[in-house]
Amino acid sequence: MTQPDQRTPNADQLPNKVRIEGTSSDLLTLKKAGPIQMGFWVPNRVWATAKFLVPLRDAIAAKREAGTLTPMRQELRDFKTWVTTNSVYRMWVVAMIDQANAFAQTLDEKTKEEIKGKDGDVVWIEGYDSFFEILNEIITTSPSFNKAAMVGTPMNGFLAISMATDAGVALFHDATFNLYFRKVLNAWNTFLKASDSLDKLDIDAPEKEGSWISHAAWEAGVWDDMVYDRTLPGYGYDSWNDFFLRRFAKDARPFKGDPRMCVNIGCETTPWAYEDDIWLETKFWVKDVNYSLLDLFGGQKEWAQRFVDGQIYQGFLSATHFHRWHSPLTGRLVRSWLQPGTYFAQRPGQGEEPGSWEGTESQPYLGHVAARAIFIFEHDSCGYVALICIGMVEVSTCHIEPAFTVGEGDRPIAIMRDTEIGHFEFGGSTHIMVFQPGRVRLADWAINAEEHQGDPKPTPMGSIIAWSKTDEAEG
Repeated sequence: MTQPDQRTPNADQLPNKVRIEGTSSDLLTLKKAGPIQMGFWVPNRVWATAKFLVPLRDAIAAKREAGTLTPMRQELRDFKTWVTTNSVYRMWVVAMIDQANAFAQTLDEKTKEEIKGKDGDVVWIEGYDSFFEILNEIITTSPSFNKAAMVGTPMNGFLAISMATDAGVALFHDATFNLYFRKVLNAWNTFLKASDSLDKLDIDAPEKEGSWISHAAWEAGVWDDMVYDRTLPGYGYDSWNDFFLRRFAKDARPFKGDPRMCVNIGCETTPWAYEDDIWLETKFWVKDVNYSLLDLFGGQKEWAQRFVDGQIYQGFLSATHFHRWHSPLTGRLVRSWLQPGTYFAQRPGQGEEPGSWEGTESQPYLGHVAARAIFIFEHDSCGYVALICIGMVEVSTCHIEPAFTVGEGDRPIAIMRDTEIGHFEFGGSTHIMVFQPGRVRLADWAINAEEHQGDPKPTPMGSIIAWSKTDEAEG
């Protein structure tokens, strides 16, 4: 089929449900909270984010007054010096703080009461120095478990409003700024891989604040079907990142169906979006234009073209989910690579009001611009299948197992479904699966992904997402 280079679909053809949420605290209890409200990569409301940010901000202020601020890590000192000595970036950071604080002034009275400082001023971030102090506190501590929306992604909570301002959108789309900010994220990653990061998996104090082995964490499903040993320090894990990458217990996630006829889910995710008749190029940054194959595949046109007119499924992961990736099929891995990208960029114009945002609505957009790992498989009956694992906000590290890195021109690798091929490191994230036209029939839960966004539990890894149409015809 001949197609134009650009496409603007009708709004009613694409997922466009806007989630409107209030400020009542009873919506954030564990028993009432759905996956969007508790445990996912984005706080769905300003109020929920404030419940995370305000205590952190107050604790830092108290340390400042007492002269006990956590010493600033060298990586963050270097980052602050670089911003301060480059006037354009200092201007953007200051403008981002000012715009976030201006937005705070437009909130309802209840929310403003929640976020005002001790002096009575309603501010989101107190100022330039405070911005770096809070970043330093975050990268020198392990993420906490909590009962609200902010679980495991504290930097996202801190930047939630700022990164959606006009200045924030410009700043976090800037390649040079992302290059320097990556050093800050790497410093935090280094800490999270050290034994000191196990402070919130303390078997001698399981109910301490922020504990991931508390009764509340168990109730939230953090340890459902996972490997652990209650008798060992850290439940048997040697760092927070090691805990974050905990594995399922043996046989907890069997891959279902006949591998000759089907494709499975290789990531444990909650459905988010589905679209068919995918085009090679679209203006993916425009509201309601969701997917552009050329950009999803990082400009690799020869691979993108194989999926024109095909189908896309997207699901997202909580910080409480399983963050390893497994091969979704038995066949051949023909290409894989890490695609560099942004870390905290949101879709331009995100949100219903100036300065506001609904971050989960940026998920299709992030598939085109965020750091990601891209795998392309070939199945005898189902054709080519792509798996794109997308880092989101502080979850920027995508790791492909060295044995499953296949460069351009390399021989394909024979692979069995359920083989571990890589993982994310810390936080929440999203993934996309792309199918060729006419080759498969997708499961109803994938086609109707939008209706399942509020499912209380993610779709289990190993579930069948697609069946071969060839085998159906022959049968």
